[in-house]
Amino acid sequence: MIFYTADLHFGHRSAIKFDNRPFADVDEMDSALINLWNQRIGNEDHVYIIGDFAFRNEKSEEWYLQQLKGHKHLVIGNHDGKLLKNAAAMRYFESVDKMMHVLDDSTQICLCHFPLAEWI
Repeated sequence: MIFYTADLHFGHRSAIKFDNRPFADVDEMDSALINLWNQRIGNEDHVYIIGDFAFRNEKSEEWYLQQLKGHKHLVIGNHDGKLLKNAAAMRYFESVDKMMHVLDDSTQICLCHFPLAEWI
């Protein structure tokens, strides 16, 4: 199965306030995100992370990635600079690009972290 997510912001304390996330602190948020991910995602599922995996995180990106099930693909977001420089973390991704095209069932999907114009 294919799953999509974006703006996880693992480790980002300010995301709790800015995004009105229902957590007391970053450890509670990270734990909940990891647990919810692994309850839904199986080892053979593919997950497209559409930008901003972690930001201002104290724990390493690979600390998070090693706990998450599934085949991970990264569509680069504006807060992924630190992640991209972490060679150990980048090994957890099967693909990385600024934009991706995915065939999901019989539907062609264009994935990008940044808004794209829509043409009819």
